[in-house]
Amino acid sequence: MNETETSEVRTPVERTPVEHTPAEHMPAVRKRLFSLLAFVVILALSFITVAVPESYAQQAKTPDAKQYSQLLQNIFQFILQNYVEEPDPTKLYQGAVKGMLDSLGDPYSAFLDEDMMSDLMSDTTGTYGGVGLYISKQTTVPTEDTPRYIEVVSPIEDTPAWKEGIRSGDLITKIDGEDTSPLSVDKASAKIRGEAGTTVTLTFKRGNYEFEVTFTRSKIEIPAIKNAIITTASGNIGYIRIVEWNPNTPVRMKAVLQDMHAQGIDRWIIDVRSNPGGLLSSVVDVSDLFLSSGVIVSTKGRTISENYEYKAKPDLAIPATDRIIVMTNQGSASASEIFAGAMKDTKRALLLGQKTYGKGSVQQIFPLDKAGFKLTMARYYTPSGVNIDKVGIEPDIKVPEPELSDKELAEVQRLYDAGDIARFLLKNPTPSVEQRKQFAAELAQKYTVPALILEKLVRDESERSQPARIYDLEYDVQLQKALDLIESQDFLNQLESAKTLADLKKSTN
Repeated sequence: MNETETSEVRTPVERTPVEHTPAEHMPAVRKRLFSLLAFVVILALSFITVAVPESYAQQAKTPDAKQYSQLLQNIFQFILQNYVEEPDPTKLYQGAVKGMLDSLGDPYSAFLDEDMMSDLMSDTTGTYGGVGLYISKQTTVPTEDTPRYIEVVSPIEDTPAWKEGIRSGDLITKIDGEDTSPLSVDKASAKIRGEAGTTVTLTFKRGNYEFEVTFTRSKIEIPAIKNAIITTASGNIGYIRIVEWNPNTPVRMKAVLQDMHAQGIDRWIIDVRSNPGGLLSSVVDVSDLFLSSGVIVSTKGRTISENYEYKAKPDLAIPATDRIIVMTNQGSASASEIFAGAMKDTKRALLLGQKTYGKGSVQQIFPLDKAGFKLTMARYYTPSGVNIDKVGIEPDIKVPEPELSDKELAEVQRLYDAGDIARFLLKNPTPSVEQRKQFAAELAQKYTVPALILEKLVRDESERSQPARIYDLEYDVQLQKALDLIESQDFLNQLESAKTLADLKKSTN
């Protein structure tokens, strides 16, 4: 998902113990109160007797599904007829649906109000108003009592969030001052989004460091893919980054593959890093461009209609002998994991980078007038029969991205607070590589941060107003490794010896 209810709080009243007094000795007002309470109790008991089928009272303490359905209907009618003020039946109905879905404890099954439905529909078109963040609910916390905040899966390039340097793994703890721990992903997304030109303030937590950013929302347009030809000493390599799994992705992907193939490209790097997923149909069609037979992905649920195998058709967009590396990281989720799993299990490509997010479930959206709900209907399984939900996919070649410690993060913030980089860029708006390196070396004397990180910070700040690079040969260590590997003589040996997800699962059991 790309980017309040309130409850009354009552202060407890201190009570003084009183001696029990028979009803006949009570003052008139107290008699009336006692009678009223008795009436309420009798009414409640009568209601329960009417609402609950007789068979339930006789044979079981736990009603079956049909009995619960009747009980809910009776409660709904009773509230409509007896609440002190006339209630809105729509709100009662939607509240009941929301409560049922919340009780599942599944972050991907949720009630969707009108705004949420509109947002969700815009996700598939790739255009909406917001700050440019893919978000999810934090899945793991140290203890049960630890708040589960909204987590950034990845920022979208060339958006307000990307320009502010928001990173995958950052936690959004507040939206306009409101705590996000009680919010669903859909509710948080609805609050973050809005008309272009309006503002929203988000509070982030990165490690132990917290910071606040006020964004001006803009129109977010997400391209399906970005592509380029990377020229190396050994020849040309086709680089394709899948940004969004939407209806346009398979068509764009096929066109780019055919165009680059016509230019003689036979080695490919497919980048799904920080891609949080999208349409199942999109990833199946893209995977089919690389595979000529076998299962791409299968889905399994409780109903027969959810048990299905998506199989590859014979036609290929590029020859089966072409070398392919798929790059992944912790921001690769859902559809991106389907693609990575299919390419790995069929040994069509080597996976390189970091472990993926771990979302292995499939949701369907059901409209309810202008509102609706989404429900997890099935789990998906890779070609070797493995579901990666809450587990993720380990790459064949692990290449971690440089990470900063909490102490180093604090030093980076101290650097930004001091304004050293901003002052440097005022004097040197377009610094050369040598100027960046020299300035980073000076910063390394003042701040306990690796020089390479400082160099990248300076470069990124100098390019904030420019369109994002399609690829980064200077500081992207994972891409550098992928380029070396795909040209090496050892590539085919590593591909042949790579284990399927089922093999890896067996070895760990």
